Amino acid sequence: MHWLFMKMSEINFKYIILFIVSIFYIGCGGTNHSSSDDYKTFLYNLFKTQYFWANKVPDSVDLDRYNSPNKMIDDLRYKPKDRWSMVLTKQQNSNFLNQKSGGFGFASVDINGSVVVLFVRIDSPAYKAGLKRGDIIKKIDDENVSIEKILSYTTKLDTEVKFDIYRDSTHNNITIYIKVQEYSFKVSDKKILYTPNGEKVGYFRLDSFTSTATQEIDKAFDYFKSENIDKLVVDFRYNGGGSVITASILLDKFIRDRDNQLQFKMKWNDNYQNKNQVATFETDDNSIDLEQILFLTTQNTASASELVINSMKPYLGENIIMIGDKTHGKPIGMEGKTDGVYIYYLVNFVIENYNGFYDYFNGLAVTDGCESPDDITHQLGDPKEEMLKKALFYIDNNHC
Repeated sequence: MHWLFMKMSEINFKYIILFIVSIFYIGCGGTNHSSSDDYKTFLYNLFKTQYFWANKVPDSVDLDRYNSPNKMIDDLRYKPKDRWSMVLTKQQNSNFLNQKSGGFGFASVDINGSVVVLFVRIDSPAYKAGLKRGDIIKKIDDENVSIEKILSYTTKLDTEVKFDIYRDSTHNNITIYIKVQEYSFKVSDKKILYTPNGEKVGYFRLDSFTSTATQEIDKAFDYFKSENIDKLVVDFRYNGGGSVITASILLDKFIRDRDNQLQFKMKWNDNYQNKNQVATFETDDNSIDLEQILFLTTQNTASASELVINSMKPYLGENIIMIGDKTHGKPIGMEGKTDGVYIYYLVNFVIENYNGFYDYFNGLAVTDGCESPDDITHQLGDPKEEMLKKALFYIDNNHC
């Protein structure tokens, strides 16, 4: 925390707020409980007061029938809309905020009976060992593989695990060893690409809006500004969200000279209108006045990533292009509250853009004609990958 002693003029105000809010949200709410049942009243009161749909929560609930906060949240949440209210332990919460995790650092899917690598976290053990998106895992420790079997290893810290891989892109069988361990990871990647007609374009992959992602965002836009780009492809396909303040900081990079104009508004229920907040644009040294932004999205694109897209639409209009699949549909935010044991994330507010729009619970639709599969036969950022290929084509031709 020594950087807090720097001169205030050297740090963007939003970065100060981000640090304070992260600590404040975790630290407030109550004292340590002496009984495993003490969470019940605390959690019910949160539902009846600060929960966005508090008026949908029953006035009387038999708290004695609950033996876990997870079950209680599942029963009390407003199911027609709320798919997200949840509870975390303090350690789980800390790991997310600080980009720390444990295990291998990759996600896989079952495709026609084969376990295929979908996504590898940057700087994770799997990434450093050379595992790649699209790899087919044939064996794990010389045994038949399944997603469940892979998951069973992730808690065995400091264990080195053998993976037998078939890499379709090179038609090679490969053996790699990945150590199960706690690790820190990066959430972004950046590069300069060129369209088929030779136009220079920025590519920015962002996997999550963690509170510590701001330095990565700054470095990326220092680079993009130095390259004088005015069109940017933003890869949000696996970005499930995170900090709204990190999202606000990213929005500052997309546009210049809109200082104090509304980015988005966080709107609470009728009894907590005093907690409504707005985020506004602040021009940074590395802000770019982008002419066009092309977002790559899937149904895993959620929350803060959708907020960014929705917030830019009033300003760039038809120059906001979405390619891939419609997004998850999460126009809400959660302020973590702790009882001293758990961190509760209940839906607290909806997030409106400049035009007051937030009703995309069914997801944000892609641009007409720009539907595209998630092409796992190519690496993220490869111009031959289907979504990115369509984005580069669109820049040249104004259609997919």
